[in-house]
Amino acid sequence: MPGASPVSVAPTLSIIVPTYRGGSRIYANLLELDRALSLIGETYEIIVVSDGNADNTHDEARRLDEPHVRVFHYARNMGKGFALRYGIVRSRGDIITFIDGDGDINPAQIAAYLHAMRGSGADVVVGSKRHRDSQVIYPPLRRLYSAAYQALLQMLFHLNVRDTQVGLKLFRREVLTAVLPRIVVKRYAFDLELLVVAHYLGFTHVVEAPVRIGHRFTSTINRRAIMSILWETAAIFYRKNVLHYYDYSHVPAPLDALTASTEAELAAVVSEEETYIMRNVALWVLRGSARMLRTCYARVCELLLPPRETRPSEAIEVKLDRGGESMEDRWRASM
Repeated sequence: MPGASPVSVAPTLSIIVPTYRGGSRIYANLLELDRALSLIGETYEIIVVSDGNADNTHDEARRLDEPHVRVFHYARNMGKGFALRYGIVRSRGDIITFIDGDGDINPAQIAAYLHAMRGSGADVVVGSKRHRDSQVIYPPLRRLYSAAYQALLQMLFHLNVRDTQVGLKLFRREVLTAVLPRIVVKRYAFDLELLVVAHYLGFTHVVEAPVRIGHRFTSTINRRAIMSILWETAAIFYRKNVLHYYDYSHVPAPLDALTASTEAELAAVVSEEETYIMRNVALWVLRGSARMLRTCYARVCELLLPPRETRPSEAIEVKLDRGGESMEDRWRASM
């Protein structure tokens, strides 16, 4: 079996599967994912994160009782971004893959994405509904929302990606190791923040790959979610361009050390991280305000104060200098 045991050699691939309210489908979706991965010929692990599900999602996911499948659950719904991060810090693969647990995306595409990453040397491979070879069936209104949002992102961030929100992406581990300690978003715009920070840190080789999304196209997106996405997007722009927040790592431990296997440990990590984030945001606001005040003061002085007149001593020096010889040269010549 290509899937590697968690206690054996580290796998090549780590597949993070966030799931919310997927109890009726999650077992069948995981079976399909496992079959697709077994055909790739690489060692892999599947990490399922039950994001505060109150239904039987956790129990259904655990039915796939294999050594290379690990299932995690926490009681409070924290959002897709948090679930992905929770899974990433427990992964061990050199290449880390995200795929939604709803089954809308065919997992057989992972093999093609892996081939694209290795063939191009890309830092990131993202699924794109706008790739010419994509096969996507989803409502016209969602198409309109998606097109408008991607146009906004191009204007704000100038990413070389036409679609940031498809739930299938591949990252080299070193990219996430550098990016994840700088990430703030825990919900809808997590994918965007990952790509923005990766690009900002110099991981600019991103390849878009075709995606096939079936007719099910399940989603929890609603009006409230859309407002949250827009708010989180504005916050990412503010952190990047005003606070310069992404210049620094805000988590005191490296990625591989953030394990927090129990919920109590998770709470401690989140609390410590939020403290660091709040402190750093406060420092950036204070420094930014100080720079703004200094700039305003300088501008006011330029506008209100009269031009600086030439001092008499300077005028005399200029007059004495017109002969082509400075006062100092003449004084030395007289010695």
